[in-house]
Amino acid sequence: MKIVKLKGGLGNQMFQYSFAKALEKMTNDSIKLDLSSYNHLENDQVRKPRILKFNISLPIATQEDIANICLMEHENSGLNYKSKALVVFEMLFNHRYFFEIDRSYRNIVALQKYNYYDGYWQSWKHVESVIEEVRKDFTPRADLNEKTKRFIEEVEKCNSVFLGIRKGDYSLEEKHYGSYGQDYFSNAMKYIDEKVESPVYYVFSNDIEWVKNNIDFQNRHVIVRENKDVESDFEELLIMSSCVHSIIVNSTFYWWGAKLKEHDGKIVIAPKRWFFDKKKIDIVPPQWIKL
Repeated sequence: MKIVKLKGGLGNQMFQYSFAKALEKMTNDSIKLDLSSYNHLENDQVRKPRILKFNISLPIATQEDIANICLMEHENSGLNYKSKALVVFEMLFNHRYFFEIDRSYRNIVALQKYNYYDGYWQSWKHVESVIEEVRKDFTPRADLNEKTKRFIEEVEKCNSVFLGIRKGDYSLEEKHYGSYGQDYFSNAMKYIDEKVESPVYYVFSNDIEWVKNNIDFQNRHVIVRENKDVESDFEELLIMSSCVHSIIVNSTFYWWGAKLKEHDGKIVIAPKRWFFDKKKIDIVPPQWIKL
């Protein structure tokens, strides 16, 4: 048995799940998901394991499963490592743990000897190796509400282009993630205008005021959707994925909005620099347009 840790928001969880599916496919081993990092986040609506709203096929690891692999012990506060020194010792000499130090691509063949995996695994290669499987698993477990259904029908009837503009996440980490403004979106929309007949731009953002004050859409057909228009990030992701084309910033959430569904003649525009601090990451597929 192998265990893959899930952490972060929905986009991160989907990358980690895809890595787990790729690991299952490569090793033919039993793979389980560790959700213990969410045990103390009862009041954090964004960071709860939203992936459970999908029809995921991998089972959830029990505390006993995790303890057996990670040499953890039960305490009142949950599961805690007995000691960092012990973890490092086990990782180096028994090859049971793998902690991703950076986010560069790693071949699963070289990782299959481990039993516990803690990382982000943000590589298009992991996803592409199991893309049909995860597209099947990333379908809603329950019926969507009527508002979301109508929204999806609307974007499917036109040459829809979603613009994913997420600002708040990076306010404290701008040196790491960077910031994209008018020039990036202007050039991206110009590229779409030249390739797509009568595009309709749908703006999704957690900072609508910033969008209104900083992005000049000129005379384009633009529909700005407020957060209140959908009930959750899970539903927002399904709506974005139903758009034909995509313009995204360096967000795993918007990455999945662009990748989740395939459309004929699909154009995806993404930043040529995902991180601004020179860290290398293999996240943007080669067929996407980098600006």
